[in-house]
Amino acid sequence: SELKGVNLLRMPNGMERRKSNTTKFNKKKGAITWKIELVFHPPANKPDEDKGESGPVGEKPLPKILKVESVAPESSTLFEELEKHLDVRPGNSTTRAALRTFATVPRESLALFIKRLPCSSAAPQYFRIDPNVTLMESLKGKTIIEFPTIDVAMEVDKGRFPLFIGEIF
Repeated sequence: SELKGVNLLRMPNGMERRKSNTTKFNKKKGAITWKIELVFHPPANKPDEDKGESGPVGEKPLPKILKVESVAPESSTLFEELEKHLDVRPGNSTTRAALRTFATVPRESLALFIKRLPCSSAAPQYFRIDPNVTLMESLKGKTIIEFPTIDVAMEVDKGRFPLFIGEIF
């Protein structure tokens, strides 16, 4: 993947992130199929009740919801990967119910981020990701540990993801 402009860091053998990685490189096609983690960050309030960037003072956001795509072609867009969980499809009614807040809003009201690495865990910084471009284009110039983790939030909650200095979106 270094050839495609992604700085891929590998964990030592035996580490959980390394063991769970299903990312593969197809030498014949010269293409990568990625494992990606989609971490959905529900707002503290429903979008239509929101009174500010992240809800009333002192109100904690709901727990995050993790969804994994084990085989995501580098040529797919993040919107296409999100649709697997948010659109009506056979067998995903439980997933859609858990992600109801995200499934019932226009896709344009979703904001996608990837954590900048290396970065302090006490003060993380993020890159905003355009969900309309291919996964490979989204990852170009980024550092990834084993596979990408994409944070998905409502546009009104984008303040919870401080952007890397120089990133204007």
